[in-house]
Amino acid sequence: MRDKKLRETDILKLIEGLDITPTMYKNATEKYKAVGTYLQEHGLACDIFPQGSFSLGTVVRPYRESIEMDYDLDFICCLDEDKTTTSAKYVKNVIKEKLRESEIYKSKLQSQEWNKCWTLQYAEINGVGFNMDVVPAVVESDEVIQQLKTNNLCSEAAALAVAITDKRREKYYWMTSNPRAYKQWFEKINKPFMDYNREVRKRSLLEKSRTVYNSIEEIPEGLERSSLQRVIQIMKYHRDVYFCRIRKEKSKPTSAIITTICTEIAENMDPTMTVFELLQAIASDFEIYSKNQTLTEEQFANQYFQKNIIQKRNNKWYIMNPVNPLDNLADSWNEDFQRVKLFFQWVKAMKKDYIDSLQLDDNDFVALLENNFGRDYVKKSINIKNYTSSVPKIIVNTPKPWRK
Repeated sequence: MRDKKLRETDILKLIEGLDITPTMYKNATEKYKAVGTYLQEHGLACDIFPQGSFSLGTVVRPYRESIEMDYDLDFICCLDEDKTTTSAKYVKNVIKEKLRESEIYKSKLQSQEWNKCWTLQYAEINGVGFNMDVVPAVVESDEVIQQLKTNNLCSEAAALAVAITDKRREKYYWMTSNPRAYKQWFEKINKPFMDYNREVRKRSLLEKSRTVYNSIEEIPEGLERSSLQRVIQIMKYHRDVYFCRIRKEKSKPTSAIITTICTEIAENMDPTMTVFELLQAIASDFEIYSKNQTLTEEQFANQYFQKNIIQKRNNKWYIMNPVNPLDNLADSWNEDFQRVKLFFQWVKAMKKDYIDSLQLDDNDFVALLENNFGRDYVKKSINIKNYTSSVPKIIVNTPKPWRK
């Protein structure tokens, strides 16, 4: 017997188990604020704030090289420097030097310099650690902000733009980013999904975080999860596993691509949808966009004139950053068309694993979960015995007493 509701519940349990815990959320929040305080007290006027999944509530534990990894949490450290009178090299390295002067942070600071950040590695809590990626930045120049406005970004969003440092081939560059405006954009679309059934979710969350929070009012919004946020988590985790398995990790779609497309599709969806109803609807839209690979641009526009989130123009792919009209998130697709093919192959596999699998026999469904999440994790997270046919019955023929 296939119990669809049970299967959906168990998949969500597995995804929730890969989310950041209330203890780690509180710990990470305290840690990044402490870094900001330290830098300010040691001569660097700055503002430090979260970006990416930690900011959006879409954190999921990374999966690399077939093992679960520590969480990677991203933070912008915006110095009070004028972009026109400083350099990307100075901004990038002055933060490193200040951290190295600290007895607390010098042992946590990884020696490797990443293109856009410095990484602080923190000790594990209950066997799970996290890395704080500190991205140096300054407020974007008036010239770039004006360019953003000219390209139809509203003044309020454009004013939030920052210039982050980027090191390539031993040279330092500036790159425009706008994580605060992106967060505002995401939260506006996510709000109806967040508001639906919110009190019920918050009460459930309180029960799971009694050791950290004593009341619903104490629970930070950053720990709440709407159906849209869960869909994004499901897709991000499946992406990590899928591209690791096919050994194409360098070709996997960025979290920005996944989050942007899912959010723009969800904007026109019913906020009362369950996680799996929304996942099904989003997956169906992805199937439509995949036809961009075979139809001409004119044919696609005529058949699907309302579908314009993933565009193809003059044989180039476009997924525009909603808060940076100068940024095409699909640039890497145009450098290597194989990425496009892999993207739509992955989306098809994701639908098969999380939507179509709800109709599988018990044995096949459990095997699929174990393949995607790992046998040990599945066994400790859900009750396998609920899938009766997944455990074959052993029939033992006991000799009767008269057969002597």
